[in-house]
Amino acid sequence: MSAQGILWAFRLALCCGVSALGAGQAFGQDLPTQDDVATVGDIIVTAQKRTQRISEVPMSISAYDGATLERLGVTELDRIAQLTPGLVIQLQDRLLPGISLRGITSDDTSPAAEPRVALFQDGVPITQIASAYGEMFDVDRVEVEKGPQSTLHGRSALNGGISTFQKMPTDTLGLEVRAGLGDHGQRLAQAVANLPVNETFGLRIGALQRQRDGFLKNTQGGTYNNVDGQAYRLTARYAPTDAFNFRFSGTYDRDNTDSGGAFKSNVFLPRNQQTGAVEGDLRFWTPTHLGTFGDMAADYSQRKIVGLSGTTDLTLNERLDLTSISGYRWYKACQAGDIDGTTTNIIAYDLCNNGEQFSQELRLNIRRDGAFEGFVGASYFKASNSQQTDLGADERAMALLLSGALHRYAPNGLTNSQVNAALGSAAANYKPFHLDRRRQTADIETYDLFADGTFHLSDKLQAFVGGRLTWDDKAVSMQVTTPKSVSRLTGAALLMTLTPAGAVVRGDHSSSLATGRAGLRYQVTPTVNVYAVYGIGKRPESIDLAASGAVNILPAEKLSSAEVGIKYRLFSGALYGDASIYSFDYSNFQTFRRNGDRLEPVNAGKAKATGLETQATWRLTDSLSVFGSYAYNHARFNGGAYDGNSFRNSPDNKFALGVNAAVSTRLGELSLSPVYSWQSKIFFSDDNDRGDLQVRSRPAFSDKTVDEYQDAFGILNVRLGLTPASGPWSFAIMGENLLDKKYIVDGGNTGDSFGMPTFITGPRRTVRFEVSAHF
Repeated sequence: MSAQGILWAFRLALCCGVSALGAGQAFGQDLPTQDDVATVGDIIVTAQKRTQRISEVPMSISAYDGATLERLGVTELDRIAQLTPGLVIQLQDRLLPGISLRGITSDDTSPAAEPRVALFQDGVPITQIASAYGEMFDVDRVEVEKGPQSTLHGRSALNGGISTFQKMPTDTLGLEVRAGLGDHGQRLAQAVANLPVNETFGLRIGALQRQRDGFLKNTQGGTYNNVDGQAYRLTARYAPTDAFNFRFSGTYDRDNTDSGGAFKSNVFLPRNQQTGAVEGDLRFWTPTHLGTFGDMAADYSQRKIVGLSGTTDLTLNERLDLTSISGYRWYKACQAGDIDGTTTNIIAYDLCNNGEQFSQELRLNIRRDGAFEGFVGASYFKASNSQQTDLGADERAMALLLSGALHRYAPNGLTNSQVNAALGSAAANYKPFHLDRRRQTADIETYDLFADGTFHLSDKLQAFVGGRLTWDDKAVSMQVTTPKSVSRLTGAALLMTLTPAGAVVRGDHSSSLATGRAGLRYQVTPTVNVYAVYGIGKRPESIDLAASGAVNILPAEKLSSAEVGIKYRLFSGALYGDASIYSFDYSNFQTFRRNGDRLEPVNAGKAKATGLETQATWRLTDSLSVFGSYAYNHARFNGGAYDGNSFRNSPDNKFALGVNAAVSTRLGELSLSPVYSWQSKIFFSDDNDRGDLQVRSRPAFSDKTVDEYQDAFGILNVRLGLTPASGPWSFAIMGENLLDKKYIVDGGNTGDSFGMPTFITGPRRTVRFEVSAHF
């Protein structure tokens, strides 16, 4: 990203805040914060484009303020998923997360990909999954909204969305520091400063560094899927008058490790390439040795993400407010490693995603004066994304693999020298290293008009209705080349399909769509309300550009959802929570089937889901509370080849149970927060690893074993904290996966196309100690 680009984005955000100086006010008083909420647990959210208590929002929503995340020791988005009904996060690494809401998954990294689950950072959309996973620190709140939310949050909110908000400056000068150490090489250093410059302007600055070894050991030393991240946060607030407020948020995340993905084969045993000795077994969590070869870069993972947002709120009169949200994001995410999961040189990869986006939303909010309140607005979004995929192969190993001969040596497999011996004199005919390269680009431009209104039909009954119109333009390109000459095995590319003469092929498409919602909310008592809502979410038409240059337009996906729910606060607010029942129908469900290195889109047709979600907290005393959540989601394909299959990454049942307890001791307040989360069996692909859906032209590549799933499992996390009665210090011990449950977060992958699926282990037991100080 150029320096001019960053400066331009900052200027644009600041332009939205230009206003004449007026009578001053304390900048911390303009917008409710979580500390302003008088009723415990009734978190302030902005899911409906205005500040509301979560109990007033007629939708299924889970929200967590910064204090809750701190109390539970939550520092990763996948930990939030463990608590949240309907949310599953498949974290094979930070570059390639899979995020699923009510069974609908977003994990496509291609430049033109349309997410199904909306992600926002301080009101700015995150449309590329490789830039979605940032460090969670100094967070004000996280909101998880379920069901079609396209009216409120754009077409990406096909079945819901996740919004993260950084803390804004307050009017108190302060400094917070934290340091931590733990097993698996865990190291943490963090500092946040709150700087009220004057009554109208304040800054908040934060920095973090986090390191951790991976959970799959390398037999030659080190680990895979390491974490080495840095993050910086800058927020500012300027409120010169009661009528004007400008908020700025800047985020920068950086990851840089010398390890690639932890893909491990369950077909071939790890072998020492020098001695030929077997060095491990086929279990997904035991040591192996993976690595690139030839002219490929050594294993690494690198990522940089810049996010800028400027939000302006201007009060026009007693009924009208104008809100502007300007956003800019830039990212680069690259990773190289061994993709076949064996110790033999077969296939290696180097994947790089780049992107830059700008977004602008302008919204007129109408405050209630009588029977009506709502908003009307417009938004603009522009993105330029690219992806370069390098696949390197040893043609000698590939000759055995493509002929099916390599599989006959399973499970011991062959070392590199044994591959040459098996080929005999024919080995000299093949290149020790061949490279295929594919470069894809996508330019996306989107315009939206939207409106939503709530009609207060009586003191207790409300009706709401909203809609969004979207116009979308896409231009895509692709080029596939063989930088080191054509393959001697094929006379062309080996693992990809060449574009004609290695030239660039292009395609473009324009589309439009309409989405909406309508519903009712009824206040049964001052502390109990019920709601019913019907919504339509759509994923726009998309382009599948073939290497030949042929353009295939994939039809828009459509999700029609009905939901009823209840929200309650009982026993003087001691027991509070919600429950909802939903059902949705899905048409033109786009999934993928693997063809060599390429995931080809497939229209799986119709699908249907019915579910129940509930969450509750019971404050037994001021120092003891219990909380829990449960989700049932029966999501299945309905017709076609996938008929009866479960959605991928979608457990039928999922729950979490936790306790927050505190007791005063001579040393200070001692707090304990254990949380146990559990989910039922999930599959990692929509074909559910069925053999009849994986019959391939080469019999050896056909998948005949159903093993790409994770059985039901549970995770226990515990935080034990001590806050002395006086002084700035506090201490905590946190344990994650304390029962050391062994489970996988992904299975199949590219190796599955060649009859040798790979598996990625989930996090193992970790324990860390942290010390914090607040000045």
